[in-house]
Amino acid sequence: MIKLNRRIAELKPSATMAAEARATEMKEKGIDVISLAAGEPDFDTPERIKEAARRALKEGRTKYTTVSGITDLKKAIAAKLKRDNQLDYEPGEIMASAGCKQAEANVIAALFDEGDEVIIPTPAWVSLAAMVGLSGAKPVLVPCPESAGFLLRPDDLKRAITPKTRGVILNSPSNPTGAVYSASHLGEIAKIALDADLWMLSDDVYEHISYDGLPPHIFRVEPRLRNKGIVFNSLSKTYAMTGWRIGFAAGPKEAITAAARLQGQNSGNPNSITQFAAIEALTGPQDDVRKMAEEFRARRSLVVDRVRALKGFKLPNVPQGAFYAFPNISELIGKSVGGRTIESGDTMAAIVLDEAKVAMVGGNDFGAPHHVRISYAASRENLSAAFDRLADFLKKLN
Repeated sequence: MIKLNRRIAELKPSATMAAEARATEMKEKGIDVISLAAGEPDFDTPERIKEAARRALKEGRTKYTTVSGITDLKKAIAAKLKRDNQLDYEPGEIMASAGCKQAEANVIAALFDEGDEVIIPTPAWVSLAAMVGLSGAKPVLVPCPESAGFLLRPDDLKRAITPKTRGVILNSPSNPTGAVYSASHLGEIAKIALDADLWMLSDDVYEHISYDGLPPHIFRVEPRLRNKGIVFNSLSKTYAMTGWRIGFAAGPKEAITAAARLQGQNSGNPNSITQFAAIEALTGPQDDVRKMAEEFRARRSLVVDRVRALKGFKLPNVPQGAFYAFPNISELIGKSVGGRTIESGDTMAAIVLDEAKVAMVGGNDFGAPHHVRISYAASRENLSAAFDRLADFLKKLN
């Protein structure tokens, strides 16, 4: 056995990426799989953004850039934060990275240390706890009940805070639940964070896939939090740029500079051509963003209706943002098919993939083992076909 770094040895693969990888592997073998696992818009990147990349290539913009991103990109990010969120940041307070995931990992590693605790409301994106653990800090998972809309209750936050607590990570709209925090709710959470002198990390990746307008921002609701607050965002979901790998963090200069130092050692600058494409994405016409959001709204209606029609699937909360449904499958626990028993969301997803050829993600690593995540970042035709297969599968359960 090779001796590995302890933290890496204990690290689990990303559940979402593993689910999509298995579906892709089956497709490559010629198996007709419909994937509802990916957190990836099925739209093509808008042409104006691709054209900006072509221009950058033609102009030879193929060299290293500043580790934290070129100044023009950071100015475009600052303008976006002002336009969409009414937040003021200087370029020196912004770092571009190879996707939001890298920005989050670098900032978390820069801010937190051995013995620290970081609160993560669950269900939560599967990588957050791993990132906190890799920093040496302890992720403190605070369950947010389905009856509370999967939102962090202020009293639960208060109870989770200890003398070791140094931060809270919020994600609104949420992956995997689609929950969105109201301004009043954010105000209550902000007050608690201020009183406890905590860092507030706000993951805004799905902000433009929100069905009642842009969600309120916690740093706008409580501007004093900005002094110990980090904004994370990405172009992946908003502009269908998942493969381009570009995201960013904005926050106090000292924290961003520390994260950029780490980025300088572990990867360097984000892709140069992608940076020029990102400038166009952020500063050009935003019509495509609105069109994609409206299509997701239509898919949400289809998915909510079809999920609620499935025997044993419960979906009391309609997703208010993102492009996921997160149904409860508790009634199906203990049922079996083909000699295999459903024990959790993970086993449900595995059995459904093998038996119905539909890929989804089990809820275990999100912190909700009696749920599954269904992505509706797929065409309405594929969604309808997938739900037909699910309905037929459920008839086979004993």
